[in-house]
Amino acid sequence: MNRESPDRRESLRVLMLCPRLPTDDNPGSMAPALRQFQSLRDAGVDLRCIDMTGPRIVKYGLRVPQVRRAARSVDLVHAHYGFCGLLARCQLSRPIVMSFLGSDINGFHDENGRIPFGAKLEIWTNRYITSRLVSKIIVMSPEMAAKLAPLPVEIISNGIDVDAFCPRDRRAARTELNWDPHKTYVLFPANPDNPHKGFSLAQQVVRLASQQLGRDIELAPLWGYAPDQVPTVMNASDLVLMTSQKEGSPNVVKEAMACNVPVVCSPVGDVPDLLADLPGNRVCPRDAAAMATAVAELLQSGEPSAGRQRLIDRNLTLAGVAQRIIDVYRSVLETNRLPSRS
Repeated sequence: MNRESPDRRESLRVLMLCPRLPTDDNPGSMAPALRQFQSLRDAGVDLRCIDMTGPRIVKYGLRVPQVRRAARSVDLVHAHYGFCGLLARCQLSRPIVMSFLGSDINGFHDENGRIPFGAKLEIWTNRYITSRLVSKIIVMSPEMAAKLAPLPVEIISNGIDVDAFCPRDRRAARTELNWDPHKTYVLFPANPDNPHKGFSLAQQVVRLASQQLGRDIELAPLWGYAPDQVPTVMNASDLVLMTSQKEGSPNVVKEAMACNVPVVCSPVGDVPDLLADLPGNRVCPRDAAAMATAVAELLQSGEPSAGRQRLIDRNLTLAGVAQRIIDVYRSVLETNRLPSRS
């Protein structure tokens, strides 16, 4: 017996497939997505989550029986990251919403800007196979949407918890972290061992900016901190420096904006639009000299950032983005008749 899509008064049941979620021992990079998952629950979605732990690639195959069982009791499956989209298709009874996160469409780059063969194969698979096996696609930026054209996509970047990420007294934040209250700290918002994030370039930028200002600058990687420490680290920093080669819609830039911490960033993903003409922020060519000049100018002037108000004006909060995602779920279910949930 077929069942119509859930009434709007009835709780949506969604199975979420995603990369490994953060733990105290392994904070990883999925903390923003975890906050977005919770915002969906807060909005009334009955969300069940299966994250991918275990050996690389093999872990997806190991989840097939679990996913097929879990799919029977939900309305749809929402996959985060390309390989999770392929895993989601192991069942045929439920529609799939596919969220590409960035590297699964843009690829991983080495320090010299080259994309390894394995990453090229992954990009091809996601663009031409995974994307055609799902009911709806969500991407983080117009740049990603263009790479999937002519397929229709929804552009929805992650929302930010503007209650957790809010301006705080810098001295108090540094006291909490045992940072020197008199030093200048530039935050590198990524794993320094990830080559496409450009840590060596960030080191060059900071070295040149230090020479221009005639004072020491410490480059502090945002890695190894528990998710609930990140707002404190943001507020303890004088500036956030992102030197990535490719991004979708980098959460750390939006988190810095929410804290009104200045940002200097390469022109990746949706950052040029987010920071366009925004006081206290700069988008620069991915060049050490240009970025160093921007860092030095912002540190010298002390120009405050106006990022928080822009985030709020664009409704890039957790609740605002959660509602847009729920609207996608509803639109998918309105065009898909489902067998009864078990």
